[in-house]
Amino acid sequence: MNRKHRRPLTIAFPWILCALGLLALGRLRAAGPAGEVPEFPIPSYFRGEPLHIGNQVQLLIDDYIVEDRWKMTRETGEVTKHLRNPIVIADKPWEGQIGTYPCVLRDPATGKYRMYFDNFHLTNYFNPVKGAPSYYVGYAESDDAINWTKPMMEGFPYGEFPRTNIVSMGADGKRAGAAQVMLNPDQSDPQRRFLIVYQGTRQTHLAYSADGLHWNTREEPLLRYKSDFPNHLVYVPEHKLWYLYVRPSIRPNGRGPLPEGMRHTGRRLSMTTSSDLLHWSDPRTVMYPDERDEPDYDNIMVFRRYGMFLALYAQMAQEHGESESQVFLASSRDGINWERTWDRKPLIPHGAPGSYDHGQIEIGTSPPLEIGENMFFYYWASPKGQISWDQDSAVAVARLRKDRFVGQRAGNETGYLLTRQFVLEGSKLLLNTSVLPFAYFKHGIDGLRVAIIQAPDYQTPQTMFETPVPGFALEDCDPFETDNTAYAVTWKGSSDLSSLKGKKVYLRFQLKNAVLYSFQIAP
Repeated sequence: MNRKHRRPLTIAFPWILCALGLLALGRLRAAGPAGEVPEFPIPSYFRGEPLHIGNQVQLLIDDYIVEDRWKMTRETGEVTKHLRNPIVIADKPWEGQIGTYPCVLRDPATGKYRMYFDNFHLTNYFNPVKGAPSYYVGYAESDDAINWTKPMMEGFPYGEFPRTNIVSMGADGKRAGAAQVMLNPDQSDPQRRFLIVYQGTRQTHLAYSADGLHWNTREEPLLRYKSDFPNHLVYVPEHKLWYLYVRPSIRPNGRGPLPEGMRHTGRRLSMTTSSDLLHWSDPRTVMYPDERDEPDYDNIMVFRRYGMFLALYAQMAQEHGESESQVFLASSRDGINWERTWDRKPLIPHGAPGSYDHGQIEIGTSPPLEIGENMFFYYWASPKGQISWDQDSAVAVARLRKDRFVGQRAGNETGYLLTRQFVLEGSKLLLNTSVLPFAYFKHGIDGLRVAIIQAPDYQTPQTMFETPVPGFALEDCDPFETDNTAYAVTWKGSSDLSSLKGKKVYLRFQLKNAVLYSFQIAP
């Protein structure tokens, strides 16, 4: 063998690997779509394009609009429970445990508020009575969303009672639980103006109604299995899809006889999608408790707000308590990838020991009602945890100032928040903010100020970093004290931003003893 012309293996080896790699890549590409190497998806913002936020309110729950922060703390908003809670209690002879999973909506045709809620009859649960199931849907009405009446209606019997406020006992008259009622997004058929999703005996059902009282259950079930919590339906118009949030069908420990020390492990959140409410994808788990949470999410309600998906979920303390629960907040931009709040503080916490809501607090099945500058969250409550079956339950309501889900707060140290670059497409900057009175401050820069800045052009030492837009620097911003959900910021006495329309800008917020919840470039 002529060794003189042989190339050392250490030199040839990288070329061999490279050739093999190119060959493999060629085979993958030749294999068609199933084997192609996908392009790495880099969002357009990181390819130099600004965001286009239009006139949409920008909630500061997540970091979508945040470029950077300094000395700022994110905190869950504060709710106020109504002083007259509970607002709906059991006061009829056919009502057992009342008010679980309330669903409240305003009927635009009548202007009235309508409430649907679960009844649970413990005696009938263990000793079924014909015509009187253990789970059924009650109904109440209100003119102000606080004071409720239960109409006694002909044609709605329950057992020995010919006139009741019970509007559904299910397709087979045996069960209707965890009901979610909503106005049908498709209002073309007056007989299907309302729709309801409820848990039947072994399946999840869908029914329609013209008046919200008389229901026609579709013969084909919505799903051929049911969760032991409300399945929550959300229509996503930009995708022309329905998202249905359910408990997963496949659990980490399986089903059947449980291994020693195991128990119910299905309290997680999964999602399935459909374009026609008939054919559904396989459920995929999208959120489950992490190391900071109790291992049970007992129920969840998902709704849209300014394009975001927001979820209110009940975290249950079965491992470290007696199955007490509180309501927490999570957010998502796509309904699939969810973020829990940084402080993990409950949005609706337990009441004091001995109170009506010391044990269970679980959110209802409807989005919050927006009334004036407030949002009303309806929930059901009981004095003990879920481990106690024979306790009273009732409907309660908590109030949150509009959109104050999560605030960005600065305390006694000055903090800063820089937004991502966006195209300014409006004439005013409106803030949802709380700024303490200036009488409590020691320095002129305390409170909240806003600067509008442009990206650097790197042409001169002065423009090596950002350039304040003339007339819109921090020192040009007029000081203010307010507690306002839509405060118009002014610079040198003017709030007009029309001269900046179409420009690529950032906002810099400077805060001290102030909290910022959202901002909007108003049209």
